[in-house]
Amino acid sequence: MNQQEPGDTSTAGRWKVSAKIQQLLNTLKRPKRRPLPEFYEDNDIELEIAANPKDPNAPRPEGSTMTPVQGEQLVITSGLPRTLEAALQRYGTSSFKAPMATVLDPNGKLTTTLTYGKLLSRAQKIAHALTTKIFSKGPEQIQLKPGDRVALVYPNADPLNFITAWYGCMFRGLVPIPIELPISTSDTPPQQVGFLLSSCGVQVALTSEACLKGLPKSTTGDVAKLKGWPRLHWFVTEHLPKVPKDYNPQSSRITEDATAYIEYTTDKEGSVMGVTVTRQSMIQHCRALTMACHYTEGETTVCVLDFKREGKENNFNVILK
Repeated sequence: MNQQEPGDTSTAGRWKVSAKIQQLLNTLKRPKRRPLPEFYEDNDIELEIAANPKDPNAPRPEGSTMTPVQGEQLVITSGLPRTLEAALQRYGTSSFKAPMATVLDPNGKLTTTLTYGKLLSRAQKIAHALTTKIFSKGPEQIQLKPGDRVALVYPNADPLNFITAWYGCMFRGLVPIPIELPISTSDTPPQQVGFLLSSCGVQVALTSEACLKGLPKSTTGDVAKLKGWPRLHWFVTEHLPKVPKDYNPQSSRITEDATAYIEYTTDKEGSVMGVTVTRQSMIQHCRALTMACHYTEGETTVCVLDFKREGKENNFNVILK
């Protein structure tokens, strides 16, 4: 057995070297790290399990799996108007005194009624005004053309002015985007809506005279620029001049696959997402409602939906009969 002499450090030195080698060996034995791209690859199974935790006490499904059933083919009567504007043109001329929409107050009493003739007249006035109006933005001049997007800013208590502005956009071939009324310059939801308007290239907002007075103003008396919003030209859709007799709306030249309007929805995180509806989709929806509900002329329908959301065809459907 070898004994270490006092002052002999050779053995200690050897043990120190061996410890370092052992440490290196231990390091090499460790499992290798996953390649960096693997950390960004979603495991669908793990994600599904994490998103759908199973409750052991939840009732188990019973019965057979349901499959969708093909419904009956929609039968469209010949001679129906091809567009909503054509339908409004027909009934605004032949049944101009018939009520198109009536607003009830909170107590259920009738307040204001809009006839087909008035709707046609006001919508064409708006369409003609938006055709000839030139908006000045410093040295730049803006004139709306078919396909341009515009914002519709009307309070919830004023659906009739909203309807006339919406049909005015249809006659002109514009793409309306109904938005919620901004209350102050610091509201977070309007800021998100402002981002949507900016991404859609909106430069003009249609509104009513009463609504315009209630919007936040700057020190100069103009409508204040809301946080996150583009700078807009505000256009009041009331008290417009008469339409010339030779005026021809642009809607007859617009294709069916063109965008009719854009509405938006908000996800759980507060992000605003636009939803595009084509003219073909809109008219098919109206026809399906008319046929499925067996609507006929002179009937009265009750609408309890928000007229700015969930499909404008549900809210003010012109009878296509």
